[in-house]
Amino acid sequence: MWRFAVQASLVPGTSFREQFELLARWGYDGIEVSGADLLHHTGELRQAMQESPVTVTSACAGFEGWLVDRNPRARNLAIAQIKAMLAAGAELATAGLISPAAYGIDSRGVLPPYRSAFTLEEDRALLIDSLRQIVESAERTGGTLLLEPLNRYVDRVLNSLEEAVSVIEEIGSPVIRLIPDFFHMNIEEADIAASLRRHAAHIGHVHLSDSNRLLPGRGHIDFASGFAALRDAGYDGAFAIECRVTGDPEELLPQALAFLRRAASQTPATGP
Repeated sequence: MWRFAVQASLVPGTSFREQFELLARWGYDGIEVSGADLLHHTGELRQAMQESPVTVTSACAGFEGWLVDRNPRARNLAIAQIKAMLAAGAELATAGLISPAAYGIDSRGVLPPYRSAFTLEEDRALLIDSLRQIVESAERTGGTLLLEPLNRYVDRVLNSLEEAVSVIEEIGSPVIRLIPDFFHMNIEEADIAASLRRHAAHIGHVHLSDSNRLLPGRGHIDFASGFAALRDAGYDGAFAIECRVTGDPEELLPQALAFLRRAASQTPATGP
């Protein structure tokens, strides 16, 4: 059975224990924390999990620098912190730590006349080198890195699922997996369901957000067809909501879960 989670930053509460209690009351299965939480609040998270049916499904970023950071010191810092976070995540049995290639360094061909001083090939080579260093550590300590392609406006290295999968296949290690994000796919994928079906074997986790970066059900994305593709492909992992909440989360987050469970139970029409 699929598990639905929410990023911790969206959940009210002054402690993880309070957040776990709220999520359990609303019917959620998990919480997505930051990578920094894995390092600095491991004991608190473990205790909260022991007292609740809610689990830590995943961790999102929370490290300094990026995998394709052009500043060598920043890139090395990101690699070192990711290694430590993966080991901590393995202790809590999370699906993994989420990382894009980069965020906000460059966009892809959408801000003329600005042009990067680096080629895509150079950036990709830098990404491969970073990932190989992480793999060498993670295969010993445990943990999975979830590679997230972002839309062209915030990252130029990996935009589509296909581009991310090409990197994952080149690395060739089970500790690097794919995390699709419905918001980014709405921009980059011609057919979300088809892309999910095509690359399902590499998927380790899924991010949920609607077309306007609001909660699922408040935009125009067809979640039912995407869920059907994942179900048909045998996906049995977790989903985490990552979005903006414009209103009372104690009202809106339960509504979002009800919407997602309805969408997950639907079989979309195949044609007229």
